[in-house]
Amino acid sequence: MVKRIVSAVVGIPAFLFFVYLGGVYFAGLIIALSLLASVELSRMLKRMGMKEMQSFLYTGALLFPVLFYFEPAWLPSFMVLFILSGVIISLSHYPEHSFTDMSANFFSLYYVAFGFAHLLLLRQMEQGMLLVIYAFAVIWMNDIGAYCVGTYIGKHPFFDYISPNKTVEGALAGIVAGVVGGLLFCVMINRVMTLDNMGFLIFLTPFLCIAGQAGDLFESTLKRQARIKDSSQIIPGHGGVLDRFDSALWVAPLLYHILQIRLTIFM
Repeated sequence: MVKRIVSAVVGIPAFLFFVYLGGVYFAGLIIALSLLASVELSRMLKRMGMKEMQSFLYTGALLFPVLFYFEPAWLPSFMVLFILSGVIISLSHYPEHSFTDMSANFFSLYYVAFGFAHLLLLRQMEQGMLLVIYAFAVIWMNDIGAYCVGTYIGKHPFFDYISPNKTVEGALAGIVAGVVGGLLFCVMINRVMTLDNMGFLIFLTPFLCIAGQAGDLFESTLKRQARIKDSSQIIPGHGGVLDRFDSALWVAPLLYHILQIRLTIFM
């Protein structure tokens, strides 16, 4: 518990500092996190009995965030070319690499690289710094509420075949805490400056909480299949990069695309 608290006290302000800096500094952090998470997921694929395509995963983990940051318009064309190159790599290793191996590697690339890259897209939006901090305020409060209530008063299992420590009480408490955290953040920021889409963000908060918990359960499923407790031990008391950003990999894309749809309809 002490390691967990110390890591949070050091890590959260450092992460928020990079969010504040934005630009190439935040992009560099996201690329580093994407690469580290890809290394963790590659190891998990190997433990699942899959043939990991390391060069494909690592190159994608580097290039996709770079493209999201510098030239998003090139992304569709680049994605097609990159996937085709991945298919050629896989075919060149047939029958060592099966269709299942290829599918697992393609999904892993999409899961990690695209998830982290959406944090860059959020940061580049109008009031992007506030949007990224809002997303993590919801995620962190969701995690804290679920952990505290689930640990001390949780009794009814919640997806216990995936994660034995999850409880219904913890899940509900996480949603409540996340909603409270999102509401407080929006209200406090709006006192200092006008927060765009404030009402809409408050409306979205419970759905983002649910998405965050789904992301956590998804990563727990991967770890269970890989028969490991944590994706790595890089963060003392917290495990790996995937363990800390599993919710964000679902919340960031959901928040970004819903805001984009709203802007497209109402602008």
